Amino acid sequence: MKQWMLVAACCALTLGGCATQTKSPTAGAEVPNKPADAQSAWQQRQAEFARMSSWRLQGKVGVQFQEQSASFNISWLQTGNDQYEMNIKNPLTGSIVAYLKGERSEVVMQANGKTYKDSNAERLLQAQLGVSLPLDGMKYWVRGIPAPDSPVQQVKLDAQGRPELLQQSGWQVEYSGWKGTDWKALPERINLSRTPDNTKVKVIAKDWQTRY
Repeated sequence: MKQWMLVAACCALTLGGCATQTKSPTAGAEVPNKPADAQSAWQQRQAEFARMSSWRLQGKVGVQFQEQSASFNISWLQTGNDQYEMNIKNPLTGSIVAYLKGERSEVVMQANGKTYKDSNAERLLQAQLGVSLPLDGMKYWVRGIPAPDSPVQQVKLDAQGRPELLQQSGWQVEYSGWKGTDWKALPERINLSRTPDNTKVKVIAKDWQTRY
């Protein structure tokens, strides 16, 4: 495990008690009709969120991999499906540990005064920071929708048509809190787990900004 990972592991995983703040979707977004039932809401949620041109998530992430753990703050700006910028910050000082900028075919990461490039963000994070994050799926899962390019093994909806449980690509994604009360609400608390390698990821969304 890389040096940063070891430093971050010393920080307690105190994500459960974080204060949260909700921001409404950007003004100008169309207000969809209220769905008739949970299944209709689930379908409408996916169609509505597919129109989202960009979003920003600010929050905290805790990662447990086998016997090791780490936590960090994150600021994630996603534009479309393929472009993103991500700041990974020290949870105690707020200083930027790593900056990632990704496009469809290349990811550039700046960390420890060096610049790294790869065609795969997950591989780059694992190699340079020792952090295992399923970013390809997470850019959808953190919004409470499935990735469109792989089959969904299981989904369990609440009464509003939001996912309580989603299984896809070998990951189990559980939602335990929302930034709102209706079917369009964005997740506040997300727990991801993958059994074969005993990896767990906890995301606390403190702030969302969206644009259509």
